[in-house]
Amino acid sequence: MLKNLLSMPLFLLVTACMGLNTTAPQSAMPIGEPSEPPFGYKEFCKRSPEECAVPYSAEFGKALQKAHHHTKTLLIPVEEEQEYWQVLETVSEGDCEDFALTLRASLRREFPGYEAAFLMATAYTEGDVYHAVLSIETTQGTIVCDNRFPQCAPWESFPYRWKLREVSGSPKWENLTTALADHNVATAHSRKRRAPAS
Repeated sequence: MLKNLLSMPLFLLVTACMGLNTTAPQSAMPIGEPSEPPFGYKEFCKRSPEECAVPYSAEFGKALQKAHHHTKTLLIPVEEEQEYWQVLETVSEGDCEDFALTLRASLRREFPGYEAAFLMATAYTEGDVYHAVLSIETTQGTIVCDNRFPQCAPWESFPYRWKLREVSGSPKWENLTTALADHNVATAHSRKRRAPAS
């Protein structure tokens, strides 16, 4: 449903980094089961409701990498002791969710009317650390922007176990765990069918 929200393809001129495949995405993240959002995000939405309720339309342009880089310049990375999600307006201390919320706010301002394409998501990193990123729905699939990497890339490229994702215009989030398990099984079956006969 969300993958058809954008009418312009996303063109990325990116280089390989930390083993990520930075080519165009091949698929959209699967839709998961509805879930409660993280506590910190609920508190953020109480303080800034305009950041959490968005219209259901989207378009994307070529400014993604510039916005990603600019947002990285605003963030002084720290490990927060307590969850406090916020949009940074100036150079400030923050962590992964502050980066993702700040980039989301910037892109929504730059592309008014297409806010539903920019969705918060959470995952466990390769080091089993709970982590937040910004996911972006395009006509070619889902792109993820992450403060840990210098470039945005297709969601499949990240070494993460995906957990939750924001649902546009809803107070609920979706749990990706079951949907991804089904997606991985379907992908494995599809690859097996396409394998050349020996």
